Amino acid sequence: MSGALLVGDLSDAGFAALRTRHFAAALVGGGELRVVDWRDDVAGAARAAGPAAVVTAGNHGPTRAALAALAALDATGAGPAFWLDVAGDPFAEAQAFAAFSNEPAATAIEATAVWAAAYARADAFSTVCAPGRYAALGALGLLGRLPSFTPGEEPVYVMPCAAEFPDAPSPARGPGQHVALIGGFNTWFDDETLLAGLLLAMSRGPVEVTVAGGAIDGHHTEGFERFRAGALASSFAARFRFVGWVPHVELRDLLAPAHLTICLDRAGPEAELGARTRVLYALHQGLRVLATTRSPIVAEAAAASMVEAVPAACEVGALAAAEALAGAILRDRGAPAEAARRTWLNERSIAATSAPLRAWAADPQRSALAPHADVLAALQAERDALRTELTALRASPTFKVLNAGVRLLPLRFRR
Repeated sequence: MSGALLVGDLSDAGFAALRTRHFAAALVGGGELRVVDWRDDVAGAARAAGPAAVVTAGNHGPTRAALAALAALDATGAGPAFWLDVAGDPFAEAQAFAAFSNEPAATAIEATAVWAAAYARADAFSTVCAPGRYAALGALGLLGRLPSFTPGEEPVYVMPCAAEFPDAPSPARGPGQHVALIGGFNTWFDDETLLAGLLLAMSRGPVEVTVAGGAIDGHHTEGFERFRAGALASSFAARFRFVGWVPHVELRDLLAPAHLTICLDRAGPEAELGARTRVLYALHQGLRVLATTRSPIVAEAAAASMVEAVPAACEVGALAAAEALAGAILRDRGAPAEAARRTWLNERSIAATSAPLRAWAADPQRSALAPHADVLAALQAERDALRTELTALRASPTFKVLNAGVRLLPLRFRR
């Protein structure tokens, strides 16, 4: 066995694609590397490559695909070492998703089954922040793996998202009120407070908005659909421009007229355990950033005066948060000073954030102790039983009628 197989996202937009680029750049100088998209035949690529290590970049899709490939390799006795990227806590993300799901129990069981298997098989782990590392250590403890590691030598490493992007950086922008909204309207993203604040600001000044990103098909579309419908139904509809998902290399030109961006978190631990790559990208593009500071990287940026903090609705209430956001938009400041911004971003380059992965990949080793198989078997059996029950339930006429009725209710009654 030799080299590494990196399982990630080879599309041209989104968080997982950027994380894959980050990991590939970190690994490329350390020996033979093959990068495969999680949607492709990962098991076939693994059998052909015979890697010494399998590495994931990004959360759910790459993790599921890597587990399938590892199962095939382990069955032949050629089980490579496995680096698992926990790029945001999967259980906090499942909680955020469940708030918008008609099947919260199924969401929880699915996340638990997949990630219990991943935590059980992996030999080293990366998280995007220190609180995420603590959550990963807790998961390892629950599976019975933590006692097998020497105290202080647990292979759980913080690898923050790199502030390097495919396009060239832009100079710092001057004052202005053209807002660029970048990325997906995810389950953690507070689209309601955002729209309320934007409409308040538009009623008081010449604010315009360009939206590059939007719904996340197959995961969460409701937030973006609600935001877009509210924007286009308002008296300021002509000031909103929706361009959809745009490849990273085209974003720079698209955002040229913009002055600032906004990133707002909902309540819940997802923000405390996750990253906000869109904030890093906005700083890379010289934009002024207004953001809640519940995510560690955003709090760090705010402490360095790279980001202007605005309160979250879960902290001060929706009306106060919208009013504060509108006031911040209209303050008409410029982006952070150019020299300070470049220094802050350079300290978070791919090279600066990738040392743990490079060191591990130079000599990947299997862990000494696997968890109890009966724990994973029980979780798998419970998931399979629930899937069977849900399939039968969805096929019933009663469910179809009730589900159609639920979709007609206002959002506050569906949570």
